[in-house]
Amino acid sequence: MAKKQQHPIFSFRKLTVAFLKTQKKREYLVEKLQRRLEIAEKEAEKAEDPAVKAEWTRIIGFLAQTLNTLLRSYDVTKFNEDLQQLKRLVEMAKEEHERLNQWQAELEARERALRIKEEELNRKLEALSKQQPPG
Repeated sequence: MAKKQQHPIFSFRKLTVAFLKTQKKREYLVEKLQRRLEIAEKEAEKAEDPAVKAEWTRIIGFLAQTLNTLLRSYDVTKFNEDLQQLKRLVEMAKEEHERLNQWQAELEARERALRIKEEELNRKLEALSKQQPPG
């Protein structure tokens, strides 16, 4: 009997898709509210009756407040995205720094080994030059 494949309850793919849908809906709502706000402002300007003008002003306040809330939540979401990206960049920089430190340590070790060999060769050359008869 074949095992039934279980789907994970949580997946980053589903979360990402849901997040992108939410962002698109939020952008759509912001555009729609901005259009409604413009209409309400025009209507308020045209209104001659103080009661009608007051009603349009109340609607403008409500639309502006709702728009502000949507934009603030969008800003927080964007901030969190940017923060996550910054954390990834810092982690990459740390890894690169560590790799560079390793390379520097290897280079310094090779330089020390070369200096030791150079000193040894100089001693041998000096010893050979002392063994050669002058002339």
